[in-house]
Amino acid sequence: MHRRTIALLIALSTTFATGCVAPLFIEMFKDPMGRHDSLVRAQREYTNALRWGNTDAAVSFVHPDLRENFVSELQKFKEIRVTDYDVGKIQWGEEQATATLVVTYHAYSLSSMLEQEIRETQHWERLSGEKLKNDWVVRPAIEELIDKVANLR
Repeated sequence: MHRRTIALLIALSTTFATGCVAPLFIEMFKDPMGRHDSLVRAQREYTNALRWGNTDAAVSFVHPDLRENFVSELQKFKEIRVTDYDVGKIQWGEEQATATLVVTYHAYSLSSMLEQEIRETQHWERLSGEKLKNDWVVRPAIEELIDKVANLR
């Protein structure tokens, strides 16, 4: 009886180790520079900042060439409340230097109080000259997002 228990524990632990740990090692070898994790972190922080109306934090993730326009357009975003969001699958570009994903915000306008879905396509990149860093910036489709926000009213 005791040997059966030990054999069962060994079989279960082997199954667990190969089923749960192996994918982590495989992912580590596929992405040794941690591009995926750093992008997921940056994207989550940016999207959470938009969700909670923390525009100062959101701006820090926007590509430097687009920040001024982004700030001016975000004034219109203050009429909207985001209740939740869903992030789509990451579509990687060449050498994992760029990535595109679609975020679906669940939001409502303060004037209508009717929740709707707003989709934003986020284009992320590592700034040129910084290919060895994991600092990601977004080129948000802010005009597209604001137009959709305006339609919530």
